Amino acid sequence: MNVIFEFLGNEPIENLITSMHFKMDKAVYFGYYETIEEYRESTKHFLSKYCGYSDVVFHPLSRTDIQSMMKTMRQAIEYELSFKNAIYFDMTGGEDMILTVFGMLAKEYDTPMHVFDVYKDKITRIDEGSRRSIIADVEPRVVKMDIDKLIEMHGGKVNHNLHKSAKDLDNEEFAEDIDKLWSVEKDFTEEWNLLSIFLRNHMMPESSLNVSCDLNKIEEILKRTNNQLNTLEKFNAIMDRLGEAGLLLDLKHEDDEYSFSYKSKAVKECLRDGGSTLELYIYKREKETSDDCRVGVHLDWDGVFHYTMGVDVLNEVDVISLRGNIPTFISCKTGKMGPNNSLHALYELETVANRFGGKYSRKVLVTSRPLADAYVSRAKDMGIEVEQQSDSYYEETDY
Repeated sequence: MNVIFEFLGNEPIENLITSMHFKMDKAVYFGYYETIEEYRESTKHFLSKYCGYSDVVFHPLSRTDIQSMMKTMRQAIEYELSFKNAIYFDMTGGEDMILTVFGMLAKEYDTPMHVFDVYKDKITRIDEGSRRSIIADVEPRVVKMDIDKLIEMHGGKVNHNLHKSAKDLDNEEFAEDIDKLWSVEKDFTEEWNLLSIFLRNHMMPESSLNVSCDLNKIEEILKRTNNQLNTLEKFNAIMDRLGEAGLLLDLKHEDDEYSFSYKSKAVKECLRDGGSTLELYIYKREKETSDDCRVGVHLDWDGVFHYTMGVDVLNEVDVISLRGNIPTFISCKTGKMGPNNSLHALYELETVANRFGGKYSRKVLVTSRPLADAYVSRAKDMGIEVEQQSDSYYEETDY
């Protein structure tokens, strides 16, 4: 029987990565009491569901008494050896004192040790004098990381029931339409959300895709609007661009008539929801270089769906991508980035990424409108990358 000994820390991937690569029969975790209380259930759930474990043991350790620590760990080692089990030490992510004790006991019991580089997903032996090694003696396994597993190992769950089908890039033509939509939006960033609101409130389709309105009424409503989209000329400039791109068909604004047809239901949904185009544009780009990528991801914090209003704690993340073990959490913003909006966006992104990605997560705020230098600086202090209306993030970032 192969038994992996681990230090249970605050980074789930460090606690689970060995079991995702090798077919162990049992896991023994040492950790501080409060850490065990926080991560016990999610760790057991992941190991049972994805790695086939039926035996996972947790031993609380003293934070200050090294002799007590050694006694607890030695007893656990000798218990496994009494059944002639093969034991292995994973040193990934452990604290200094724990690693020191592991090293002393590894030498005493001639136990193989290893460490994983989480970023590179590579294992390194640190037991060159040992007669055995996990690489040579234990059958490998492949538990491929995906976004569902990522969220589950952090104690949450993706609520697929809340995903909007309008945010699926399910065909090549719509993917091309997203590029066209973005090419128009980026030239009218100040007016884009206002356009979406106007289409939604004042230009309801007569059928699923066809819109027909009184031109004079549209002009009158625009004149009463106290924002940047307050003239028919400006409104027509955006609509004409959409027509030229083939996103609006049979566009007409003359002879007292304003009419057009949306190219498709998906295009209609994007134009009526101001933030969707940027989200789908970023999703499309991320997907090209990711092992897994999702858009409009609803995350349940405790992994239990209560189906009662106000009970579940949920966050929607605009885009999550995964490269190997490393997640990227992306927040897309198309509105005006004033002080309140800027700070809210930064702290919301930081909170969600830290909760479900830990220290290995990348955090990116994408804005279609400028972010003040003070908030760009604040984002840098928080470990958040800011991408402002350009493609440089995708071209220059070294993954």
